[in-house]
Amino acid sequence: MFSRRRRGRLLAMTALAILLAAALQVEVSHSFSMASSSGSSGSSGSSHAAAEANTEEWCDVCIIGGGVSGMAAAIEIASNSKEEDTRVVLLEADSAVGGRVRSDFTEDGFILDRGFAVFIERYPTAMEILDYDGLELRKFLPGAKVKLRDDERLATVVDPLRERRAAFGTLTTPVAGVKDKARLLPLFATVLTKSIDELFQMEETDSLSCLLERYGFSQDFVDAFFAPFLEGIYLIPLEFQSSRMLHFVLKMIARGSTSLPRGGMQAVSDQMAANAESKGVEIKVSTKVLSIEKSGDLYSVSAESEDCSTRHIKAKNVILATDVGVAKNLLTRMEGLEGIGALPDLPQRTVGCLYYAFESPAPVLEPILLLNGEGRGRRSSKDFPINSICFPSMVQNTYSPKGFELCSVSVLESALKAYSTENGDGIDYEALDKAVRRQIAGWFPDFAAGILDESVWVKKGAYCIPNAQPSQFGSSHSANVSGGRPCGSFQGIGLPAGLLVCGDHTATATLNGALESGVNAGRGVLFRASGSKSSSSRQGSR
Repeated sequence: MFSRRRRGRLLAMTALAILLAAALQVEVSHSFSMASSSGSSGSSGSSHAAAEANTEEWCDVCIIGGGVSGMAAAIEIASNSKEEDTRVVLLEADSAVGGRVRSDFTEDGFILDRGFAVFIERYPTAMEILDYDGLELRKFLPGAKVKLRDDERLATVVDPLRERRAAFGTLTTPVAGVKDKARLLPLFATVLTKSIDELFQMEETDSLSCLLERYGFSQDFVDAFFAPFLEGIYLIPLEFQSSRMLHFVLKMIARGSTSLPRGGMQAVSDQMAANAESKGVEIKVSTKVLSIEKSGDLYSVSAESEDCSTRHIKAKNVILATDVGVAKNLLTRMEGLEGIGALPDLPQRTVGCLYYAFESPAPVLEPILLLNGEGRGRRSSKDFPINSICFPSMVQNTYSPKGFELCSVSVLESALKAYSTENGDGIDYEALDKAVRRQIAGWFPDFAAGILDESVWVKKGAYCIPNAQPSQFGSSHSANVSGGRPCGSFQGIGLPAGLLVCGDHTATATLNGALESGVNAGRGVLFRASGSKSSSSRQGSR
């Protein structure tokens, strides 16, 4: 039997586990490649001046890629350059900056993030770079509702230390048995007492083995809670996830809140773009880079604008802030770097998201995440495609016009594959939509008639993001390095001086990893400009 004091400590530590569910992001949520969409409408994000016609120009730094990693690099350079006239040019192939941290805005007032994502407030580099007050964040409840197999009700679990009114229901939740609740203690003792660097120095296994063998959780608890939570974040089965990334994200959630910005996730990218431009960075959108060549101490970047005109930019430094596939393709075509083409491709993860709009009220009135805890065969499969559900308008009311609500449904790669078209080049969204509606109706029988009626629950958008995240475990140069790998090399192959690479694929598969790697690349440029003899562009861990 536990003493009263030990029981109190156990219950408190158990409560921290509830923080897990609040942070589901399909970082997804963090992001750097374009998302293809079906069924969405309206304009997206803020726009910037298009590239000028055929020109040849010169700059100190040319950044290729306008996702958050590229913008972080631009801000770092523009903020800290000792030369007042340093010219930084950022080229983005899409019509607006942000990469995967983008949102679409429908004409009738809904905000559709390109893939469901939440903002994890405790990410260290995000705390340094972003103005949280300016984002006007609204928080999720620290917990989740879980749909269990053969149970019509949704089990609710929240952190009783933050939501004391829900303490009794949380401590008696059927999501976890007594033994599993007790086993949460060593897990959270690990993530709360160790630093980020110490967590990444621990012996690495896959997350499934870590949960079952290192901490002794039951398979039922893993299937009901950890699987939908972690697979929603990292987009792949637990056996392909890194235990280091497991510990890292649990630490971030246990120490802080998850939230949504007032202007959708696009607000993060827009704020960074405004910050960069205020410091003199020139952002050129709708400008696709065709090639990079090195001539002496300078680089020549050729890019094509939307009107098919070509611009040639001479630069002392070039930062490749694209996804790993684009970076590899551009580097392989450079003289002396052809061997990069023989490197194995870093696997990329795919995720889908469907949005539905309907008149208030929503089936769930709390700002909380809903997890599919029904287990294998009834989650991320053809007949049961849903991994998680969220009503963003219950968290941040700007996601829908007054009198209406918005539902976001996350669908993982295994379910998307089950709905591939016959020729394999797309998704049968009509069939997927019907399966999703049937499953949601089963979760909320009192709302079933409206959910199944396409004129009542109107599909506002359907997204498939094919390069949502890089692999984090079991691959060569997986994205699981806190602090980031040296940005003066690409997967172990050294690059010429002044050519740097950044992005989540060089650090961790998170928003923090993307931002962190961008800062590192920016510092690499600054060190080169100052004549530093540092042997590595990588700076210390954050």
